[in-house]
Amino acid sequence: MEYENGTEGKGRHWSVNGCSVVFSDENYTVCSCSHLSTFALIMQTGETVSEDNPFLEWVNRMCVIVGLVFFALAILTFLLCSWNPKINNTARLHLCLCLFLSHLMLLLDYTYLTHKLVCSIMAGLLHFLVVASFLWMLLEALQLYLLVQRLSRIQIIQREGLQKKYLFLIGYGIPLVIVGVSAAVKRDGYGGSKVCWLKPEQYFTWAVLGPVCTVLALNWILFCVTIWSLRPTLANMKSDVSQSKDTRLIIFKILAQFVILGCTWVLGFFQSTMVFKYLFIVLNSQQGTFLYIVHCLFNKEVRDEYRKWLGCSSSSSTPDSMKEAPSVSEDLDKAGEEKQKKGTRPG
Repeated sequence: MEYENGTEGKGRHWSVNGCSVVFSDENYTVCSCSHLSTFALIMQTGETVSEDNPFLEWVNRMCVIVGLVFFALAILTFLLCSWNPKINNTARLHLCLCLFLSHLMLLLDYTYLTHKLVCSIMAGLLHFLVVASFLWMLLEALQLYLLVQRLSRIQIIQREGLQKKYLFLIGYGIPLVIVGVSAAVKRDGYGGSKVCWLKPEQYFTWAVLGPVCTVLALNWILFCVTIWSLRPTLANMKSDVSQSKDTRLIIFKILAQFVILGCTWVLGFFQSTMVFKYLFIVLNSQQGTFLYIVHCLFNKEVRDEYRKWLGCSSSSSTPDSMKEAPSVSEDLDKAGEEKQKKGTRPG
C-alpha cells in the first residue's frame, strides 16, 4: 500500500483506494493496489503525484471513452472512405491511431500495473506513442500551413503536403530514436507504482516533455501564421464556399483545428489549478471528436459514403446546416480554385 500526500505525522494515513488483499496470515498481509490515473500525468513536471480525486478520475474515464469512440470512427472513415485525391489524410490517420492506442493504454493501465516487467515495456511503448502523436500533430500543422501558402501563390492545388515516406520517417523514426536513446541512457527509467510511465527521478520525464514542448511551440507558431495567412483568402471567398452568412461555423472550424493540432496541451503546465486540470482532460481527450467532426462529418463526400452504407437517399435526414458545411480541406481547395480563376482573368 502507499501513503496519500500529506505532511509528516498529522493528516497522513494509508490509502486503500483501488487496493485489495492478496494474502494474509498472522505475520503479514500482502496487498495489490491499482490506481486510476488521468493522462494529464503525461505532462507532469515534478516528482509529486497529486492525491486521488474520484470525480476527476470519473470525468477522465468518461471523456477518454468518448474520445476513443470518435477516434475509432475517424480511423474507420479514413481507411474505408474514398477521398478527393487532393486530400492527404496520412497524418490525420496516424495521429488518430497513435492517440487512440496511447489513450487506451492509459485507460487500461491498472491491468498490468502490478507486473513490473510488463509495466516497464508498456511505459516504453506509451512513451513512443505519445512522442509519435505529437510528431503527427506537427506534421498535420505543417501540411495545413503548406496548403495555405499555396493559396497565396495562385497555383493549382495538388495533393496536400509531404510525401508518405517523409511523413513516416518523421512521424515514427524520430520517436523511435528518442525512446531508444532514453532506454539506453536509463534502463530502469520506465515503470512505476501508481502509473506505468517514465519515472520522475533525475528529471527523466523530460525525455518526453522536451519533444512535447518543442512540438507545442512549433504548432502554436504554425497555427498563428496559418490563420494570419488565411485571413485575406477567407475574406475573398464567395458565400457558397466560406458560408460567410454563418460565421459561427468558420469560427468553430478554427477553434476545432486549434484542438486537433494539440495547442491545448499547453494547459498541462498549469495543473496546479483544478480548473485547468478539467480543461486539460476535456479538451485533449476530445481531439478525436473534433477531428472526426471537422474532417469527416463536415466532408460532403464522406457523408455521401455514409448514406450509401446506411442505404439512405442523398437528401433524406440530413440537416440543412450539414448539407452546406464543407470540410477544412474542401474550403481551401475551393478557395484555391477561386483564386486561380481570378488570377487567370484578363486585366
